Amino acid sequence: MSAILLCSYLGIDNDAPFKPLTLTEWNELLDRVGQQGQQPSVVMEQNQSFLRENGYGQEYMERIKRLLSRGGTLAFKLNDLEGKGIGIVTQFDRDYPVLMKRKLKKKTPPVLFYCGDIGLAKKIGIGVAGSRNVDEAGIRFTQKLVEKAAAERLVVYSGGAKGVDGVAERAAVESGSAAVSFVAESMLSKISKKDILDAIIGKKCLLLSDVKPDAGFSAARAMNRNKYIYTSSYGTFVVASDYKKGGTWAGATEAMKNEWTRVLVWNHREYEGNDRLIEKGAIPYELSGAPLFELLTKKEEKFQQVDLFSFAREIGETKAEEASGTGPEPDAEMEEARQAAPEPDLYHVIVPYVLEYIGEGMTGDEAAEAFHVAKGQMNTWLKRLCQDSRLKCVKGLYVKQ
Repeated sequence: MSAILLCSYLGIDNDAPFKPLTLTEWNELLDRVGQQGQQPSVVMEQNQSFLRENGYGQEYMERIKRLLSRGGTLAFKLNDLEGKGIGIVTQFDRDYPVLMKRKLKKKTPPVLFYCGDIGLAKKIGIGVAGSRNVDEAGIRFTQKLVEKAAAERLVVYSGGAKGVDGVAERAAVESGSAAVSFVAESMLSKISKKDILDAIIGKKCLLLSDVKPDAGFSAARAMNRNKYIYTSSYGTFVVASDYKKGGTWAGATEAMKNEWTRVLVWNHREYEGNDRLIEKGAIPYELSGAPLFELLTKKEEKFQQVDLFSFAREIGETKAEEASGTGPEPDAEMEEARQAAPEPDLYHVIVPYVLEYIGEGMTGDEAAEAFHVAKGQMNTWLKRLCQDSRLKCVKGLYVKQ
């Protein structure tokens, strides 16, 4: 209840002289409470003694007092919302979306309003994002992607907006799966639509919002809710994105920067934003027979391609310069110095890469292919790593000691 009283606008008039705590202020209060070995409810239970003893100013304490004093009004509001099928869950509740909370950490919204089966927010699923102005090709791709997810019993997380989001939401319900939508418009307005209400009643749709249900559309909210889609899903598919503009681009780049989840982009080069997101590191995706769940849960293996000939050239040239003094040399003298320099031992160059990217283990052939090294040379290094007690070979698989 402390999170609802202190962080929500529920029961606060637009012209009220006080406002709820911001996310930053709320986190600061939680940190202070935690340092004292207390629970957030201490602010309610001890009146203002806790705040006073911890150095909070009079203006801040008066604000907290006003927020807490609206308990009666808040109870009435909650009862009214319950009658309309809308519930509220805080970050301390068992029903709160656990994956989102785990990934967002201090960016977690303290309070979420919802309409539908809140249990859907804990289901394994994919995120689907894309432009409002998607073409027919994008619509067909979205429908097939969601149908594939539904066949694997994966729910679909989206923003519930027009375009790709709306197509994904409808396809999820029609395919026998379920849609979890983080809305940026009025939740009360959204549930007034018959198809949405029918899906909610049938436990095929869940609406979530971090603001009170009667709040209208906000571009800022539309941008902010992107993080909820990405952090709730095991991987989010971007169907269509503009380049360097719009919520789809902003959401995808933010998710990649924070490494919230895997970002997969439809490999459809007609969309410039898609092409550029792939260049920035998003995973290109095309529909195939491969299960989505395996794609999203398979351990990511990233290998830096090591060109050993380049290393040899660089090391050899360095040694040649050291042998002949400083500065460039004529070609004949450089070649003579290079030949005179001892053959570089690249073992110590390759070791850090192998140890970092060996993952769950590799065969000698797999390591040679990953590092673009001749099989014989790779096997020599792997055996040497075993002799140095850096790796061990278990049934033909080289793993870390």
